Amino acid sequence: MKQHYLQIDITKGMAIVAVLLLHSLPKQTLLQTYAIYHIWQAVPVFMVIMGLNLGLSASGKAVYFKELYTRSYFQKKAVRILQPIILIFILSLLIGWLWLVIFNENKFTFNVYTFVGLLPISGRGNYFVTLLLQSVLLLPLIGFWLRKKPILTTALLVLAEVCFHILSKNIPLFATEKYMYDAAFPRYFSAIALGFWLSKMLTKKPAPQLILLLILSGVSIFYLYLQVYQSLSIPYFRQEWQTQNLFAFAYAGLLIMLIFKIFPGNSQNRLLQLIGLAGKASFHIFLVQVVYFGLFPSQQPVWQNLLVCLLSGWLFYKFETRFTTPLTKSRKTSKAQV
Repeated sequence: MKQHYLQIDITKGMAIVAVLLLHSLPKQTLLQTYAIYHIWQAVPVFMVIMGLNLGLSASGKAVYFKELYTRSYFQKKAVRILQPIILIFILSLLIGWLWLVIFNENKFTFNVYTFVGLLPISGRGNYFVTLLLQSVLLLPLIGFWLRKKPILTTALLVLAEVCFHILSKNIPLFATEKYMYDAAFPRYFSAIALGFWLSKMLTKKPAPQLILLLILSGVSIFYLYLQVYQSLSIPYFRQEWQTQNLFAFAYAGLLIMLIFKIFPGNSQNRLLQLIGLAGKASFHIFLVQVVYFGLFPSQQPVWQNLLVCLLSGWLFYKFETRFTTPLTKSRKTSKAQV
């Protein structure tokens, strides 16, 4: 069985709270509190975790190409990713209709991106839903080659990310269609590769790789300071994404490594368990906050945003998994009988 790491739940729990704070606090407050080194790292941390899970999921197992895209794989992803998206899609339709009837205000957002993850009521961070849908198709292939040819595949992923930025700068479609750029999975290829290598560092503790991570993290820390506080700008990176690219991701990897070193793999501590629960429900909390900020785009009290999104997201998680668990058990029972 795949080992469960409480540290991953804790990391995701902290990261989803950071997402809510990022969408709630004024930019000036974020700058004054050096949020680029904590709150602003939420999305890079989630993407590195994605690569980390990719590495941990097949650790010590032989993987064959024909086993990548099986019926079982797509069923699991449908339960974990597609089912919550479909449910929140339906809920947002209902909420949007009630909002229109009660307040006579149209909050709906429908366009071509609705077919790739844009919710009917779309708030901050909706692009991440489209990123996840792409990951379903791309991650098995990336993971396969990372296990077969780790160094070569890492180099190709970094090269592909660089090429994407160069090409997107010269393709007018990306300039006019902002959502396409925001939701492009190749922007995070190096973060996925970093997460994969992090899984090796956490399970085998190779000293050379750890030293390299520390060096790259130092470069990232310096780059982030120059970009945010010294107005450094690299023309091939879109202005709003200057802090999320291959020069910055190593710092997110260092944060995850520190969490693994500081916190235990299992604990009965109530606070840690509470943070871990938020991590388990992080995707559901995220989906709820997309709809919430679509309804309340202007500045709301921070405590309100946290309370509403965390509580509603947790309830949504409990509601959704209540139906998922019996279906999963039934599928496993039928397989065993066969």
